[in-house]
Amino acid sequence: MFVDFPLDCTKNSLEKVTNIIEENKKEIERLLSIEKKTYLNFMRPFMELDNKLNEYFTPVAHLNSVCDSKETRESFSICLPAISVYSSELSQNKAVYDAVCEIAKDESLTTEQKKVVSDSLIMFKLGGVNLEDSKKQRLIEINTRLSELSDNFNKNLLDATNAFELVLKDDEFIKDMPESDKAAAKVKEGYKFTLQAPSYIAFMTYCINRELREEVYKAYMTRAANNSSIIEEILKLKHEKAHILGYKNYREMRNETMSCPSADDALNFLENLSKKGRPYALKELKELQDFAKTKGIDDVQSYDTAYLSNLLKKEVLDFDSQQFMPYFEKNNVVQGLFLFLQKLFNINFQEVKDVPLWHESVQCYDILDTNNKPFARLYIDLEARPEKRGGAWMNNWHTRRVDDKGVTHLSDAFIVANFPPAKDGNPSLLRHDDVHTLFHEAGHAIHHLFAKCSENDVSGINGVEWDAVEFPSQFLENFAYEEKVLKLFARHYKTGEIIPEELINKLIENKNFQSGMFLVRQLEFGIFDLKIYEKDYTYEEVHNIIKEVRKETAVITPPDYVIFENGFSHIFGGGYSAGYYSYKWAEMLSADAYLEFSKHGVFDEKIAKSFKENILEKGGSSTMQELFINFMGRKPDEQKLLELMGMK
Repeated sequence: MFVDFPLDCTKNSLEKVTNIIEENKKEIERLLSIEKKTYLNFMRPFMELDNKLNEYFTPVAHLNSVCDSKETRESFSICLPAISVYSSELSQNKAVYDAVCEIAKDESLTTEQKKVVSDSLIMFKLGGVNLEDSKKQRLIEINTRLSELSDNFNKNLLDATNAFELVLKDDEFIKDMPESDKAAAKVKEGYKFTLQAPSYIAFMTYCINRELREEVYKAYMTRAANNSSIIEEILKLKHEKAHILGYKNYREMRNETMSCPSADDALNFLENLSKKGRPYALKELKELQDFAKTKGIDDVQSYDTAYLSNLLKKEVLDFDSQQFMPYFEKNNVVQGLFLFLQKLFNINFQEVKDVPLWHESVQCYDILDTNNKPFARLYIDLEARPEKRGGAWMNNWHTRRVDDKGVTHLSDAFIVANFPPAKDGNPSLLRHDDVHTLFHEAGHAIHHLFAKCSENDVSGINGVEWDAVEFPSQFLENFAYEEKVLKLFARHYKTGEIIPEELINKLIENKNFQSGMFLVRQLEFGIFDLKIYEKDYTYEEVHNIIKEVRKETAVITPPDYVIFENGFSHIFGGGYSAGYYSYKWAEMLSADAYLEFSKHGVFDEKIAKSFKENILEKGGSSTMQELFINFMGRKPDEQKLLELMGMK
């Protein structure tokens, strides 16, 4: 039913990948020899070839992200050129393209099948299928090099993150830090802090020594100086690629797989939000600056904001994030999330024991339908480790589909995070931000796992436009603030006491604390991302662009030494290049949908069923615009985003 995770997959990876590719090429030749090609005898088996490669290589890539070592790096990196060349050659295969064009004429295709064919034709276009041979070859070279550059970018960033540590001999400067964070930092010499997310956030939030805060901030914001040349080469190659394919620039090319009408529309969307949101951000900054003066700080800097904001919430607004942590023990939160999803979508979770797992803290669950029959599997790996890439993400492995032999396959996925680890008998206690993150990644997971599509390439998150893929995740994270949801799992880890209503009210009241400052920060990233993909800029020009963007968006200008872009892995080491705006575009959809839920009550059966059937189960089988209209009965409303953030 489900495939066990292959812990030994990194051995002989290049040989295995090469064998799969060669077998796939032979099968493609066989498929092309079919005289009368149809969707079922050509497209279905053709999609299975991609599944074969993904089934093997996804675990290799996964282990490289969560169990970084010399072996996993080599196993992953050595395969990238072969996979990139294979993918490029496939997207340029004129015979396959002609076959898909012929199948596209079949009027009996289902809605799913039409979308598969339509998406495939776009991919062929982006692969350069109709170009002359010399340009096709150049595209293959570019794609191969871009794959290597992204991998190198991430490796440089991880190495730089792990290279820094600060040891304090005692707790003089961190007296107010939660005991769980102190326990995680405790070493023989005193307290050790690193640039890994839980440690960095705790230090910047609670360290009272301003000079030390700047030291750690500077280390974080100057990571991976050796990524400068990589950024410049990535931009140059992507611009060249866009030109070869007949586009004005890379961001125009990227828009082919988006739901936003054009890259210019995306930029206008962000700049319009900035104009509306910046006055709120400036008001919030003024409040922070006035408060800072009472603490002897006359010039608030970037390395002060987390510390001062926490104090402001605590002393003026009577909001102390530490008060919540005892109620958010990691295992309780996970079980509460499952209970919430169970009540909302009428499903169940069952832990699976005796399956191969890559770390002792990882857990595996089957998701059951109303007949207690498993329909999907979920792995969760939530605690921070030095060998794990920073951040949080969902990664899909298998996809719910019907294969060329009529066999139904079930889906599985991984949720990965970097929460404070349990240590020396102390449990993993989460900040509410961590709870928010877990709900977000769970939204991605259910989008993939709840699919009921038959066709692989539009099932789950497959085929979903890039700027809509964050919709279900951002939708679900809103429920982490709902009283009825919090009471499902927020219990004191020592006493078992359910979180008091007073604390819940504080959490809800402070949901939009400094939401304006947060908004303009995200808009800064999104506008910067779109602007740098306009031309083949040099690194120096890129650095100047982010400075110029900050003049229009940021309310605090960071120190000159900051090279944020060198750590911007979303766009240089991940899939968000010329697409970071997707977070806000999808947030517009999610805010609109969530406010509709709020009107009817959290656990309204009718609207939950509609969301599940019209959004989650449909995957990428239609455009998100169509699916949203089916769910809401109208187009999304931009104003709902500002309304949810408290900016009416």
